[in-house]
Formats: sequence, C-alpha cells, structure tokens
Amino acid sequence: MQKEFRALVFLGTLALPALAVATGPLSLDEAIHLALTQNPNLRAADRQAQAAGARADAAKGTLMPQLGVSYVVRRSDNPLDAFADKLNTRSVTTADFAPQSLNYPDPSTIHATHVTLEMPIYTGGRLMAGVHEAGAYAEAARFDYERRQQATVYNTLNTYRAAQAATYAVSIASDAVDAAREHAETTARLARQGRIVASDRMTAELNLAAAESQRVQAANRERLALEDLRLVMGLPADAPLVLPPWESPAAPAAVPATGESEQRALATRKDLKANEALLTASRTKISAARAAFQPQIGLVAADSWYDDNAALDNKSQSIMGVISLNLFNGGRDWYGLSAAHHDTEQNELRLEGMQQAVRGEVRAATSRLTEATERRQIAAQSVEKARETVRLVKQRYGEGRTILIDLLMAERVLVEARNEELIAGLNQELSAAQLQLAEGSLPLPGEAPTQ
Repeated sequence: MQKEFRALVFLGTLALPALAVATGPLSLDEAIHLALTQNPNLRAADRQAQAAGARADAAKGTLMPQLGVSYVVRRSDNPLDAFADKLNTRSVTTADFAPQSLNYPDPSTIHATHVTLEMPIYTGGRLMAGVHEAGAYAEAARFDYERRQQATVYNTLNTYRAAQAATYAVSIASDAVDAAREHAETTARLARQGRIVASDRMTAELNLAAAESQRVQAANRERLALEDLRLVMGLPADAPLVLPPWESPAAPAAVPATGESEQRALATRKDLKANEALLTASRTKISAARAAFQPQIGLVAADSWYDDNAALDNKSQSIMGVISLNLFNGGRDWYGLSAAHHDTEQNELRLEGMQQAVRGEVRAATSRLTEATERRQIAAQSVEKARETVRLVKQRYGEGRTILIDLLMAERVLVEARNEELIAGLNQELSAAQLQLAEGSLPLPGEAPTQ
C-alpha cells in the first residue's frame, strides 16, 4: 500500500511546473510504472490501438440498416420540376395540362422531407470482409502496443540499472582518487625528507591526475545515464532524480536451451502476432476484391412529405430492391484483385523473414547471457585476488621490499577488476531481461513471466 501511495504522489507531481520527486529514492517498479504511463511514444501507440479499435467498431456499422433524414427546399421554373411539384403535392388540375402551362410554368416552390431506410442484402462478401479487415488491423495495433510495452519495460530496466551502475562506478573512481591522493601526499612528504627519489613523487602525482580524470569521466557517464532514464520515463530533462544505491543483481536461473527459447518466442512474441494479424487483414482484402465481380443487392424504403411550405403534408411511401452488377470498368477490379494477392504474398514473406529474425535474436540473446554469466564468475574471482594482491604489495612496500610503481599497478588492477565485476553483473542482468524480451516473455509489473 505504501508503494502505491508513493507512486501516486510521484505521478501527481508531474502536473506541477517544477517537478518534485516523492520522498525517498525512486524504485525500479515506480520507474517502470512512470515509463508505461508517461512515455510519449508508448502513449502514441496506445492511441493508435484505440483508433484502430474504433475503426473496427465503425466497420461493423456497415452491416446494419442505414436510417437517414433529409430536408430540401427548391424553387424552380424548370417545366419538369414544376409539374413534378404539382404531382407530389397532389395539386394537378386540368388547366395544368395546357401546352402553355406545361412549357412555361410559373416558378414553383417545394419543401420536401425524406426519411430513408437502406439495407444491404447481398454484397458478395464485401462488407463482411471489410469488418474482418478492420478487426485484424485493430488486433495488429493492439499486439504492437503490447510489444512496445514490453520494450519500454526493458528500456526502463536497462537505463535504470545502467544509471545505478554509473553512480557506483563514480564511487569506485572516488576510492581510486582517495588512494592515489594518499600516495601523492606520502611520497611528497618522503621526498622532502630525502627518503625517496623525486621520480617516485612525480609518479604518484601522475597517478593521482589519472585517477581524477577517470572520476570526471565516470561522473559524466552518470549524468548521461540519468538523462537517458528521464527520457525513457517521459520526465523533463531537469527533473530531480534519486535512485537507491547499486546492489549486485542475483544470478538468473540457468540459461534455457536455445530450441526451447525459439519455440517460446515464435508462440508468444507480440510483434509476430501483429504481423500475423496484418497477414489476415491482407487475405480479407482478397475476399473484398472478389466481391466486385458479384451482384450487389440492396433494399431501400422511404417516406416523403411534399408541400409549398415546411408543413409535413402529402405523404408518399416507396420501397424498392436494387440489383447491380458491374460489367466493365477498364480492368480496375481485376487489377485490384491482383494487387490484393501480391500484398498477401508480401506479408507472408515478411512474416517468414521476421520469424527468422526472431530466431536470430533469441540465439544472440542466449549467447550474450552465457558470455555474461561466465564473465561475472571470472570477475568475482578476480576482485578477490586483486584485493589480496593490493594488501600484500602494500605490506611489502611498507617494509621497503618493493617499489611504488608495483603498488600503483596493483591498485589500478583492483580498480579495473571492480569495474569489470560491475559491468559483468549489469550485463548478466540485462542479458537475462533481453532474452526474455526476445522470447516475448518479459512480464509487465504485476504479471508473472510467460512460461
């Protein structure tokens, strides 16, 4: 309950001109929640999916009767219009059949109100194909949005953990600066006492400068990593952001077999399902194109009122069935059918190519996770050895049994080993998440991983 409250407080601050972060560091779950609700690209994909769903609902309306009303006011001295107005208002007299009256009528004013009901009876499958096509596009948009959600979760995890690691890298660099400064101060004192040569003092000073330069670089990487995280979460570039300290991630479960991961990806990847839906849509276009060669049958019923003013009078009713068949239109229908077939073949090939690409992504992600796991094991052992080496060399240096450069080299190796352990741990965690993304099994907050 406390976590939901903190997340609500944090979201509420987005409406303020100056963003204020909720009390305490931002957790990973809160960062993911922010990204899923604030990322502009993801929100745009959501609106696209909603629009496609609305178009699918609109397409269903074409199967229903169409009821409309119209009101027309016309004034004309056209002989046909003037005589028709008299017929519709039931005001024809014998004098109206005189040649002079027929050929040169007085201007006529008519008010016509029509209520029309139209009902398609048979369209050769065109309307139903349109409904299925719109539904398939809506399904594709929904799957695309869900895939983008998974990608957003991964990007947030990536940038969040990278920012934490960058902050920890700054602390590693600061430790190196502290050690280098201690050596520089010690050698300067010993040089003044004439107990060491000047080159040792200069070496220590150069080592301090190198360590300070490394810390500046680490601080800049931290700043860039935090900017990337703000961007993913949809926050302003100047939004204050505090993260909890870096914790080495737990080792993931055993790397799954590549074949199992590939099958899981082919069965669950949302972007594959989106392309399958697009293929379905293109196939329905073939059905719609074929309908052009079928007769079109419809029913039209109307109630009409005619008068020389706006009153509803002189009602008449009509009902008719309409059968139409296009016999020739310059080959447009044939070319349309051919284009629908080509579009379908294109989508089939595109889906086949994407399936191959998905298999490649899974294999690459599996390989990266295996490599990261092995690197992390090696790095953990190296850090322990490097710490012990520094301890021994420092002891020997204090006893005068080795030179300063050996101690500086040992400390540099320790810094490199700590950075390698940090990078290996980060890569292992991100590689595991990347494999889940490649499989399509990366869960959203509150979801269980797809099996």
